[in-house]
Amino acid sequence: MPTTSGNLNNGNLKPRQLEALAFYLGAHGVDPISVMEEIEARFVQETSEDKKEPLRKLHALETKREQVRRERPEAEAVWTRIRKELGDTPPPYFHAFLMAAFAFSALILDTLFLAPTMDILNISNPVLQYVAAAGFAALFTAWFEFTGLQFLNAKNIAHKRSAIVAAGLGVFSLVVWGILRGHQIRFAAGLAGNPLGDFLGDHPFLAAVFFIFVTLATPMIGACALIYGWHEFSRARTWRQVRERFETLRNAEVELPRQVQTETEHLHEFEKRQEAHCQEWKAVFGQFYERGQRHGARKETLVSVVRKSALGGLLASPLALLVPIALVPELIGIPLIVAMALFVYFNHRRHHPSHERYLAQENTQFAVIPDAPKCHDTRIPVRRLLSKGDPQ
Repeated sequence: MPTTSGNLNNGNLKPRQLEALAFYLGAHGVDPISVMEEIEARFVQETSEDKKEPLRKLHALETKREQVRRERPEAEAVWTRIRKELGDTPPPYFHAFLMAAFAFSALILDTLFLAPTMDILNISNPVLQYVAAAGFAALFTAWFEFTGLQFLNAKNIAHKRSAIVAAGLGVFSLVVWGILRGHQIRFAAGLAGNPLGDFLGDHPFLAAVFFIFVTLATPMIGACALIYGWHEFSRARTWRQVRERFETLRNAEVELPRQVQTETEHLHEFEKRQEAHCQEWKAVFGQFYERGQRHGARKETLVSVVRKSALGGLLASPLALLVPIALVPELIGIPLIVAMALFVYFNHRRHHPSHERYLAQENTQFAVIPDAPKCHDTRIPVRRLLSKGDPQ
């Protein structure tokens, strides 16, 4: 009894192979119900496998839609609050960049003021003096910036007091440093015979105030500029980020349901196409199964096998003629060997043809349509009336 599971379980089964299989099974009287069930099961399996990716995408869209629905009210509330605080127009970045430029200029000025005083720390190389002065300027600027941020972000009185104490230590250090700078410059001017030394000696209070201001003002101004610039930059960035998030969620809330609906429709259409394809295969199978039952196939004759084998032996004979037979007498048997091998092959195929070959050997019956009978003239003669002057 012919089997079918090995044919339908093959994922590469083509329509022509299905037609040949149906014809073969119909000719041998195999029950088609099991084959129909195998066809349906195969399409169900293929449909389930092909639906994995669309279903995964659909589930991801549904999850994202639910997430957007949960996050949008919060984003809208934050956006409303930011609009009340910062306005409807985006804050510019210009102020932030301008304050950053002021802070950088203050650092440069502080470096230039501090560089000559590095002799106190036994740094005589001019390049190293500027490097050390830049380090001190950045250190004190960062110190005041840190204490200022701590004071602004303090949540209780204790934190504010600690920030004030830290800032006071920085101020005291810079005051001492400014007084020391004034004495150093007066001492250096006196050694060089510069009138500046006499002037600073005659006005010690003014000299102390000036050097304290120069030493203390530059890092404090730089720190304030950095804090203000960062505040402006943060405001501008926050406004844009909050608005972008709100707009993204709002657009997603409108777009995601459409995408979910589109993917759902595509999934339904895919299921309908697969079902129609399955019905088409069943119809094709039923048609060729009926043809196999009604017509059957004719078996290839033995004469045809002998003729093909002989033709193959004759085509192989030039191979034996390439070498003189007198040198190798055994070569005369090459055509015979080829003919015998072809006979075995064709005779096996005659008794066990493939499904496609079995369909090609269908026992076709030509319908003979009898000639239609000739139509006789059955028209009723029309009575012709005589007119004046016609013969009787």
